[in-house]
Amino acid sequence: MGMWEGASAFVHRLLWTLDRYNLLQVAVAAAVVLSSTKAGMHLYKRQKRNQLLQKMKARGQRAKRRINELREELKTCKINADVTTWGIQQLHAALQAGHVTATEVLRAYQAKALEVNDRTNAITDVIKSAVTRAAQLDKLPAEQRGPLHGIPISLKETCGLEGFDCTAGFGELIDIPLDKDSNLVKVLKSKGAVPFIRTNIPQGMRSYSCCNAIYGESKNPHNPERCTGGSSGGEAAMIAGQGSILGIGSDLGGSVRNPAHFCGITSLKPTAGRLGNYGNFNASTPNGQTLVLTTDGPMGRDVDTLVHLLRATMGPSLWELEPHTVPLPFNEEMFSSTRPLRIGYYVSDNITRPLPAVERAVSWAVKTLEARGHTILKFDPKSYGLDAFGAYLFKAMLADQGQGYDELLKYDNSFEPMVGFWQMGKLPDWIRFSIAKSMERNADNVTSYTLNQGQIKNVGEYFQLALDLQEFQQDYIKHWKQQELDVMICPPWPASSTKLDLIAKVVVGGTYTIIWNVMNFPAGVVPVTKVTPSDVEKALDPSTYPAKHLQEKLFQADAQGSEGLPIAVQVAGLPYKEEMVLRVMAELEAAAKSEAD
Repeated sequence: MGMWEGASAFVHRLLWTLDRYNLLQVAVAAAVVLSSTKAGMHLYKRQKRNQLLQKMKARGQRAKRRINELREELKTCKINADVTTWGIQQLHAALQAGHVTATEVLRAYQAKALEVNDRTNAITDVIKSAVTRAAQLDKLPAEQRGPLHGIPISLKETCGLEGFDCTAGFGELIDIPLDKDSNLVKVLKSKGAVPFIRTNIPQGMRSYSCCNAIYGESKNPHNPERCTGGSSGGEAAMIAGQGSILGIGSDLGGSVRNPAHFCGITSLKPTAGRLGNYGNFNASTPNGQTLVLTTDGPMGRDVDTLVHLLRATMGPSLWELEPHTVPLPFNEEMFSSTRPLRIGYYVSDNITRPLPAVERAVSWAVKTLEARGHTILKFDPKSYGLDAFGAYLFKAMLADQGQGYDELLKYDNSFEPMVGFWQMGKLPDWIRFSIAKSMERNADNVTSYTLNQGQIKNVGEYFQLALDLQEFQQDYIKHWKQQELDVMICPPWPASSTKLDLIAKVVVGGTYTIIWNVMNFPAGVVPVTKVTPSDVEKALDPSTYPAKHLQEKLFQADAQGSEGLPIAVQVAGLPYKEEMVLRVMAELEAAAKSEAD
């Protein structure tokens, strides 16, 4: 009997059985219902997608409308543009003395922010209440003015602000306004700060790009073909363009440091628990993941700006609101100390070799610090960066097999490319291993290693991951302490700002920042140089930069056209030693500015 004859006989027997037991009509009805239900669900999902798309489009249009409304409003205001060129101490002194008002400063920064936004698309919302707040601050007598009195501050879109939603680029989170400020925003306001704009992010907050279907793509102020970095990319672009003097971002895998490097500003990722972040949209814990924590971090034009904010916020006001924060005030003695330090460094983390411009920056930093009397020791990063990326961060964040994002993406098919990378966590192991094998054949060993990390299938495996992470951290600390290091110098990324269409393909560059999140060490970046024509020439020459794997080849090709882009170095320290990290950053910043002059 052939295949079709066998199938025909099976159907005949099935119909005979159904008819004999009077089930034929029931079966037909069930089939009709099932078919109708399936078609109905398809129509329902399509309708929901269309509704969500309209909702996202409306939100994007609202953002543009509010920006244009502010533009019209500013036409009737006298703008003192010089204010936006002042450093934090000059601005602080002028506000405290009453030489300028909070309203004057706000209007100047609003005007500059709109100018920067025209080039970068960094603003997601205008905080209209800033005008009223500035006017109220202007009525305060001198003795009641806080340390941040009248200073405009920009906030990442996911930073909790009363009356605003935190969409993180997801349509499903539109129109869910918060009923209170995040704890850090409360402290900032209590010290006199004026939040005045919110800035762009990538969808899902797990990307080094800055693009979503609601607000569009942000662009680097130095080159519109280049990425701002992520996920605090809007903040970095706005500060680099001088549309803001100080901002708040958040960092899970480099999200304040990567954009700072790309855009040429400074930033600091504190130790988790030092600054607090309750009340924000937390990219690391949509599903309760707490092995690797997101931290809020300051972003500014220079180190002095970061220090000014931390001095103002690290105190009882924050500790009372968020008792789980560590009650450590800013350590002035540690920051201002002149004690020679033992400083470790590495130029490459043995995963992706940095391009010549980045290697030159790290070498310059090492020589500069050595000339200042510090002891410099070469550090072997072994495979710590690869393990941190693949075996711990990636695995921990996908412990729910992508369920956390499934709900947010249920009716949203317009997601940012990197979301797809994270969604691979819900694929069966055999599919992931097959993809990994394919990646390995294409010389993409890092992605292959990451995908070869199996899924977390039960609570026991999650607990084991927690134990493995503790052992990893202790092993790294032992390696660190064998050389009695105070801080570490390393690259923040293997190249300068990456082209917009490439960023999703080179996520492996994040190993340079992710290691400090997994270790829960404070880390900051400070710009020290710019890409030169000689750097580009060396990067494109196989004899000076022999690219060994896919990511290195992509970075190498991306060097074309990168002249003039900023290059930073990264400084990391032991937990709760933020002030020591900032001290070294300040020394490097001063030396770089001195040479530039």
